[in-house]
Formats: sequence, C-alpha cells, structure tokens
Amino acid sequence: MKRIRIDEETEDWLIAFFNGELDEDEVLKVWEWLETGEENRQTYEALMYDFLRVRWVQENVSIREDRAREIIFSSLKKKKKRRVWFYYGVAASVVVLLSAAVFLLVREEKQVVLNQASVAKVEPVRTRAMLILSSGEQVLLTDTNREIQEQNGYTLKVDSMSGVRYDSLAGEQRTERMYNKIVVPRGGEYFLTLSDGTKVWLDADSELEYPVAFSGDSREVRLKGEAYFSVTSESRSFVVRVDEYSLRVYGTEFNVNAYDMREIQTVLVKGAIGIRANVSAPERMMKPNELAVADVETGQCEIREVDIYPYIAWRSQDIVFENERLESIMEKVARWYDVTVFFRNEALKDLRFDCNMRRYADIEELFFFMEKTSDARFVLNGRTVVVSEKE
Repeated sequence: MKRIRIDEETEDWLIAFFNGELDEDEVLKVWEWLETGEENRQTYEALMYDFLRVRWVQENVSIREDRAREIIFSSLKKKKKRRVWFYYGVAASVVVLLSAAVFLLVREEKQVVLNQASVAKVEPVRTRAMLILSSGEQVLLTDTNREIQEQNGYTLKVDSMSGVRYDSLAGEQRTERMYNKIVVPRGGEYFLTLSDGTKVWLDADSELEYPVAFSGDSREVRLKGEAYFSVTSESRSFVVRVDEYSLRVYGTEFNVNAYDMREIQTVLVKGAIGIRANVSAPERMMKPNELAVADVETGQCEIREVDIYPYIAWRSQDIVFENERLESIMEKVARWYDVTVFFRNEALKDLRFDCNMRRYADIEELFFFMEKTSDARFVLNGRTVVVSEKE
C-alpha cells in the first residue's frame, strides 16, 4: 500500500479513534472528516492498514489472557515510533474497529464477500462433545451439571466448568476394565480429567478412548485428532496410541496433532517422552521445546527445536500462526468452524500468514484480516468457504 505523509496531530486523533478512545461527538467528526476529500480517505485507509497489520502480525508480543498488551506502533513518518495500548477485550474498541472495517469494506471494491444470513449460523469453537459409555449408550455433554452411572456402579461427574471427571477411588474398588470414549465434533472442544488425575484438552474433530479406571502396569489411551495432555506423574507409564504411532511418558505436558497419519506432530512442553512412528520404528526421545513430526507409513521421524506456542495456543483459546501455509490454516478453520473449504486456485494454498487473535473470533473477522494482508479473497456461502484470487 502506498505510504502517505500525515501530521502528528491527525495521526494521534485517528489512532485514538481506532482504539475506541473518542466520545460520540469526536467520532462524528472523524466521519465528517472522511467525507471532505479523497486525500483524507486515503490517509485513513493507510493508517488503518498499518493498525490492522500490527494487530494481525505482531510477532514480539505475548498473547495474554486478559487481552491487554502494550505494543509498538510504527507510524507513517520515517524513524518515528510511539507506544500505543490496544485493548482487545474492551467492547467499545471492538465496536469502533468493526465500524472502521465496515467503512473499508464499503469503500473498496476488493472486499470480503459474506452472506450475512449464513455468517450468523457459522459459530466459533464452543464446548460440546458426545460421551460413549461402555454399554454403547451415547450421552450428549451439555453445559449442565450432572452425574452419569456407568456399569457396575461407576459414577462420572459432568461439570459445566471442569468437563467430565472420573473418581479414582471408585476405580480402585473394581478390577474389570471398561472403556469410555469422548467424541468432539467439528466446531467443538472438550476438557476431561481421567481417573489418575491426568488432564486432557480435546480439539475439534477429535476422539479419545480410555479406561474408566486404569489398571495394570501402564495407563493407555487411544487418540484420533488433536489433544493436549497434562499427565499425572506416577510409577506407571502413560501411553498415547494413534494407530501404530505410540508415545510413552511418566509425567509431563505435551500436545499431539494426529489428523494426518503421514505427519503426526508432537510438541513437548515439559518433562521427557519417547515416541515410535510405528511398531517397527525405534523409540526416539524428546526434550522440552521440541517438535517431532512422524510418518506412520514409513516409520520416519524428524525432531527439531521450535517455538512451541503456536502448536499449543488453541488450548489457551488463541489462534497463532507463524509463516503458515494457507492450506494448513484453512484445514484448521474447517474443523473449528465446521465449514467446507474450496480453493479456486491451487497456488493460493501456498500463501503464508502470521496471526495472533482469539480462538473464538467470528469467522468474518478472521477472513477480514486475512484478506487485508494478502491477495486472497474469501466468500462464505452457507457453510462453504470459497478462496479465490483478488481481481
């Protein structure tokens, strides 16, 4: 975008507008100023573009749970920087930012095309899952608190805040092994605590099968999709199986992404784990802050040191991409928002993006930023997203 010179007073005024710091009278003055000339409109759009890019690609800022952060805003004048506070969680700021986005969308021919009736039906990730008991009975897990009786008297506690929780004492009183399964659909997520105290966060389009109570020399679960584990330390090892892939730990935190059997990704947060790409492959040991990419078919496994946060950000309700291909991003979007994605141009799959934003953002907000920072165009029709090149 063409760089435009802007005086300091106007820049400060517009930044305050973007941050939702102006009262109603001042906001009206901004809109009046925009209508007085093409130069003002171009100045506004240029500054807004930089504002959006700071929010979209700022890489040196940690995402905080309270969503308040201090960042460096690069002004349009050379060699000049000032500190600006962006309050992502403040309703007024969001309203003003969306108002500004609407103005840009109306003004520009190259815009994100959204069917408003359809957008209202496309919701971000929310807590929902299906519990399958050992008897085969299916129980829809909702936001209500309840207790579920398993066979032979097992009691499972379902809490709207803490998910499903298993009582370890009840499990110790019985020796027979019974399995439960939690199935999380596209557009969902769920949290549970196993009988040994291990905590598991399940991402969209994932399944976890596990014993109601662990017995024997090891604790073993089976995973499809993606999950973050915080494993309770004890003498028995903890094993996660994905088809022929296996991961063995004793007490640690890690994330397993197993949507693609040719590229199972495991990141280790703390502790130590050993992984086998398949039953014939040797065990490979991992250290914290490492990523292992395994191919179940070939048995090959590559381990390297990485910034692990982008791989586990979903558990903290954030979306973080670092130089990630658009094809990979849209695969995640399809799972999180339960939509189907179609590319009109295969070359668009290789576009790369950086992103820091809330996991529960509306889909139109996500597409707005992606379109503003690339040559891609996103059209939402029902539950289908069509990605094409800007004309």
